[in-house]
Amino acid sequence: MPAEREDRLIETLFARHSADGDNVLIGPGDDAALLRCPPEEQLLITTDTLNEGVHFPAGTPAHSVGHRALAVSLSDLAAMAARPLWAVVTLSVPVADEDWLGGFAEGLYALADVHGVRVVGGDFVRGPLSITVTAHGSAREEAVLRRDGAGAGDGIWVSGFLGDAAAGLEVLKQRLEVNSLPLGVGALLPRPSSPFRRAGTPSDPEGHPESSEEALVHRFCYPQPRIELGRRLSGIATACMDLSDGLLTDLPRLMRKSGLQGRVEAENLPISRALRDFAGLDDSRRLALAGGDDYELCFAVPEGNEDRLKTLPDELQLTRIGDVYVGEGLVLTRGGQPWEPPDSGFRHFS
Repeated sequence: MPAEREDRLIETLFARHSADGDNVLIGPGDDAALLRCPPEEQLLITTDTLNEGVHFPAGTPAHSVGHRALAVSLSDLAAMAARPLWAVVTLSVPVADEDWLGGFAEGLYALADVHGVRVVGGDFVRGPLSITVTAHGSAREEAVLRRDGAGAGDGIWVSGFLGDAAAGLEVLKQRLEVNSLPLGVGALLPRPSSPFRRAGTPSDPEGHPESSEEALVHRFCYPQPRIELGRRLSGIATACMDLSDGLLTDLPRLMRKSGLQGRVEAENLPISRALRDFAGLDDSRRLALAGGDDYELCFAVPEGNEDRLKTLPDELQLTRIGDVYVGEGLVLTRGGQPWEPPDSGFRHFS
């Protein structure tokens, strides 16, 4: 790739948001960024890599890829009650397609604008499609939420709905296979500039059968990091993490760090109307338990702090799904009795 073209593409990706008051002393364009952490706050750093064919299917719109690449790292900061500040982005692409890169940058910076994130550097290389985002945030040390603070008797809570993104991923894969459009798949998704339509809303007035599917696909392609919720949970929750790999995988991690046992009642799982209409109740519960990519928060709250949750916005859809006990591991119940979910997987697509 000619040096001038490479420099132009790097500028397209990294030259926005190069200043942030006095905190970004040197931004993109130098060998390294020089940053100043806000006074009396500590720095939190997280990094995530998304690979095509592993974390998103080939043909996923570039705008969504850019959004997701930043969202998954911001979700980690949200889980620790951090204020997001900066991001460093490394992008590997097989072909320097300016239209694709423009869509990717648009999706990335649209989310960065929402949360006041400044992209302060990165790298741009040729190779398999892969994106690594390192996000930086800050918080007062005593305000940081961790995984190891839950106590016996705490309630286990989650935000939003569970299982939508896993169903949306399957729908997206099927549509991409049918259409075989590696780049021009914008018609498969709700327009990203349109108001966010939360899963569970009624079918559109014309009665299109894909209305629930579109809501689910949107949930996979445009996860919303719960930054505000994470910061407001500081002082309310005793432990917190984000749900990236699914409740059955992630909640035991939190319980292990806290040295306790979690018990979850399957009938309390928050399931959207879109998912229930699309998959049926039994498969919806399986997805809510095992499906990943929701990026909702899962957190423990002592009974004495539950009233403070009522002051949080209703649209966060906070649900108590279980309790913390002395012991270890995760126990599932249904109707108050021990329950083993069927392991047949999501039959809708079998």
